[in-house]
Order: sequence, then C-alpha cells, then structure tokens
Amino acid sequence: MNESAPNGWEEQTAKDAEGEERKLCERYAPYLMFDLREPFLPNLVGFSCLGVEEESPSFPRSFEEADHRTEFVLEYAIWWDYEIGHIYQLEQVWIYVGPNGEVLDCEVTFHGRILKGLLKNRSNLSDGTHVRLFAQPGKHALSPMPEVFELLPDLYLGTGQRAGADGLYAGGEIACSLPAGGDAEEVHARVKRYLRSFAFKPALEYTEYRLLSEQLLPWPQLRETIPVRLSDRLLELELIFARDGLRGVEESTAERRMRRSRESGSIEKEEAR
Repeated sequence: MNESAPNGWEEQTAKDAEGEERKLCERYAPYLMFDLREPFLPNLVGFSCLGVEEESPSFPRSFEEADHRTEFVLEYAIWWDYEIGHIYQLEQVWIYVGPNGEVLDCEVTFHGRILKGLLKNRSNLSDGTHVRLFAQPGKHALSPMPEVFELLPDLYLGTGQRAGADGLYAGGEIACSLPAGGDAEEVHARVKRYLRSFAFKPALEYTEYRLLSEQLLPWPQLRETIPVRLSDRLLELELIFARDGLRGVEESTAERRMRRSRESGSIEKEEAR
C-alpha cells in the first residue's frame, strides 16, 4: 500500500502538469494561413513547454540566445501525413513567452532552417497571443509574410510538375519506420503516383486555419504515433491501388480527371486576371 500511493500521486501530478501545458499551448497556438487550393492540412501537433536552458525535442536546436526576459518557450511540432512532394512532413513553431504572458518572439522552420515568425511591428500577432503564419502552398514551410514564397524559383514547379517527386522521403528516426529494400521501391512509386494526382497551381490567396484542441498532444505521444500513422497511410495506398487495378499504369482516368480539373481552375483564374 505504501508503494502504490507515491505512484498514484506522481501519475496525477504528471497529468496536472500536462493539463497546464495543454492550456498554455491552446492559448498561444498559431493561426495558420493556407493557400485556397492547398490539398493537405495539418493532422496532429506535438506540443512542449520548454525552459530556455532546454533543447528542442523535435528539432536540432537550443534556445541559448533567447531574450533574457523569456520565461518559457512553447514548441508546436506540426505533423502532416502528406505534403505535395512526399509522404510526411514536420514543421515547428516556437513561441517565446515573457512576463505577464507577453509574446516576446516567434520562430518557425523554413525548409530546414529557422526563420523569424513575428514581424518587427508585431502586426501578425492576433488577440495578443496568436501569431499568424503563412504556409507555403503544398510544401508547408512557414513564414510571417506570404510574399517570401513568391521569391522561391520552384514555387509552381514544386506543386505542379514535381508533385510527388520525392515519394517515400525519410530522414533520421522516421526512416526506420518505412520499408527498405525492394519493397521500398514499389511503395516509393505508389506514393509518387498518389501525390501527382494532387498537383495544383497555387492561388496565392490564403484562408485562416485554427488548430483544434483534439489535434494537440504532448510531443512524446506524437513521436510514438508517427510509425503507426505512416504504416496506416502506406496500407491505405496499397489498398487503393489494388482496388482500382492501377499497378503499372502510368496515369488512371480518375487521376487525369482530377489533375485537369485543378489545372483548368488555375488557368481560368489566370485568364480572369
């Protein structure tokens, strides 16, 4: 009996701490802006509440150079099952919180690098706690200014001609969750085929997306969930291709119809301009 009491107390304490972190993360969750033709929205978000002396659990970085007033850093590891080029994606947002709950700063990931997420005039801070961030069409790199995406030479190629080009992309720990050898080649081709059907031309007009409470979970839980989600997505694709008898076919009628529909919508909009 004496041994069970501390365990129960520790479990409750851990739950209370997680509950408080969840409330904080919901309070400061970024508002994401997506292209009107974006095919893939976030699936889950792993949250962490960190001290400036800690390191990010989901990205290779520390917070040693944070504003000295920073009381804690909120990390949002945003997970997509798909991006337009390959099967999964993880992008991070860091919110630096100071005295009295003030947002001191924000940083985001941008194609493997870290970019400032809060504009100098703080004009992209909504309601005093939510940083408004734009997601690159299809690729989901984050920025406080959508104009940044228009400077990228592959903005349209990445969502159009190169859609699905990376297929079964994986690096780091996630690579261990995906098939290897001969099976990988077949899965790679399948993923490429699937993502090609989502090719689109960005509208460069954006709509706001707010993360849902049920999408948020502690980072360790998301990390454990990733292999399961990847396995589920690959099984789904296998079943889709087996059902439709598409193995070995260059492009199905359904895929061609979907692609032309997206392209025609883009062309009409361009002509209207």
